[in-house]
Amino acid sequence: MEKPTTGEITPLVENSIDFHCHGVGRFDFTEIAALDLQEIESILARRKQRTVLTLYLPKPNFKGFINLIETFNTGRKMGKFKYLLGFGLEGPLLASHGGTPETGIWMPELQHWKELAACGEKGLIYVILSPDALLAHGSNFSSCATSSPSIAWITETLLEGGVLPAPGHFTKVDPEASAKLLQTMFDIVAVSKLGSTITDHLINDMPHNFKHAWRTPSEKMKRNQEIKLLNLESWNLDVLEEKVGVVPAVMIRNARKGYVKICQNFDGEHVDLVIVKKLVEIIGAENIIMMTDSIESKRLAGRQLHMVEDSTLLYQDQGIVAAGSQNVAHQIKSMFSIGLNSNQVKLISGTVPANIIQQRNRYFTEYHHAQANCI
Repeated sequence: MEKPTTGEITPLVENSIDFHCHGVGRFDFTEIAALDLQEIESILARRKQRTVLTLYLPKPNFKGFINLIETFNTGRKMGKFKYLLGFGLEGPLLASHGGTPETGIWMPELQHWKELAACGEKGLIYVILSPDALLAHGSNFSSCATSSPSIAWITETLLEGGVLPAPGHFTKVDPEASAKLLQTMFDIVAVSKLGSTITDHLINDMPHNFKHAWRTPSEKMKRNQEIKLLNLESWNLDVLEEKVGVVPAVMIRNARKGYVKICQNFDGEHVDLVIVKKLVEIIGAENIIMMTDSIESKRLAGRQLHMVEDSTLLYQDQGIVAAGSQNVAHQIKSMFSIGLNSNQVKLISGTVPANIIQQRNRYFTEYHHAQANCI
């Protein structure tokens, strides 16, 4: 097992990108109007940490978000933002809440999607959405099937604007149907000029065929035995649907084809690290992006989150995991702890996310502008 020193960890952190972060410093990312981008940039600059801010978007805050993107874009052109790389949205079209505040889940209309797509060039990097949102019986969306834009239209619209549609937060009512809708998204990505898209974190908030985490004291007592029963040595590309489930199988197969880079949390609590190690082996480090999913303020939607004994996860009411608290350095140490080598760690923490940023930049310079000039 490779054990990195502090001197080895520091340059890896400084060359990394946290591609999915819910909170920096004192800020609650649901309170869009209260975000001070210059203060966030200063915090990140002191740490030499490049980060994509992942926001929740309550409907009343929609115009405020558009204004925030405009402010960021203006500042970026003036050279004010070096470490704050841009923004992601988690929602609002999510079939499964997970840790997302309920106020951040609603059905955007066509004009909303068009406005979000137009934010691509101004700093909106991705939008996490559920391709199967309309399948979620009893959800905010189950009665909207005839009046809502299709997942194909949403995917095409976002890609045209240079915004990555990032599938996640699936319902578990019909995994086969969810997998088909997910493949529809990837089929569109495959012929787009933007390049690979990304996902929300693998395994969490999606149907799958195995136990992925042992979080409570009673669960931890059974962990070693239950890990053995998973027979991880038998997991490979040929048995993905059986071993991991049809939805993660679609993600993994399309990652291997180059259509998507899969975001993965390496805190060991979202998904057990022994399982993560096997997933990295199957997917390939060149197809994986590290995400912390962290909230430093421990506040979400105006409410204080709490922690439980022997855990770094942040919980909201009803024992629902809202986010993580481990920073990039901890995540990198975890990668080494499961036997990943330096090259794999560099790929996952820095090279792959940087390539995603670069492919978007190329899209805007080589295609998007040229297309606009032809109109």
